Amino acid sequence: MDTAPNLMWMALALTFITTALLSLLIVKYGKSLLSIYNVKVVGHVDSQLKQNFVSTSPTQLLAATALSCILCVAAGFFLFGFFGVVPGLIAGLSTPWIYHWLVKRKRREAFVYQLPDALSSLSTSMKGGGSLSKGLEMLAIRQPSPLCQEFSLLVAENRVGKDVEESLKDMKERLKCPELELLNIAISVSRNVGGNLADTLEILADTLREKAQVEGKIAALTATGKAQGWVISLLPFGVGLALYYQEPEKMSALFNEPWGWLMLAVMSAMMVLAVWLIYKIVNIDV
Repeated sequence: MDTAPNLMWMALALTFITTALLSLLIVKYGKSLLSIYNVKVVGHVDSQLKQNFVSTSPTQLLAATALSCILCVAAGFFLFGFFGVVPGLIAGLSTPWIYHWLVKRKRREAFVYQLPDALSSLSTSMKGGGSLSKGLEMLAIRQPSPLCQEFSLLVAENRVGKDVEESLKDMKERLKCPELELLNIAISVSRNVGGNLADTLEILADTLREKAQVEGKIAALTATGKAQGWVISLLPFGVGLALYYQEPEKMSALFNEPWGWLMLAVMSAMMVLAVWLIYKIVNIDV
């Protein structure tokens, strides 16, 4: 008796049952999971973006995340079949974090680039007879964004009684900018011990400029190493994809057999280790 039709009908029945169960789970828990994701992830990222003076709304973030999920899941399914659906979904759901990280990184780089000129301007203002508070107000008015936004917040906090050192400490934590710690130390030493704060700020501005030049040279010299790291990281995926389309039956064993899963796990661990080592080598802290 031919069992092929029976097996086919069993496979279709299992597929139908699985699809029905997944649909019921999505209908029952999908709304609550979406609400939790909206509050815990999208809401948190939205508040962090507002702290960085980025005007957006949770609705826009949620819509962008939904579009990203559709595109990533479609790309994962097209490239790797059903095995690419879950990684694609995870990548799509990570969109708010990735966007926040990119915005924060770009904002910090722009702030660090503007800081030496701002300190020179503050030093010149104090040498002309102005006070520290007046100099900070001029920075909030005349400097470009994002530095003017951050110092506008500092001036506003100072007007309601918050100390400049505390505001600078909060700004440092918000921007993850260690250069502000040097400015905070300079102001603290000038207040507690004495000394010419204007000259100290001028020296600090020159030091930060030299630091930026050295970092730029290091970034240019290590750019090749970073590019090689990206190539080494992406090359196995390209080769594996090409082999999968050339010999799908042989390559499918990697995804269907336990030893194939073990090999994929070992290769993934070795790739992560290689990328980490390359990153540690080329990431030189000044």
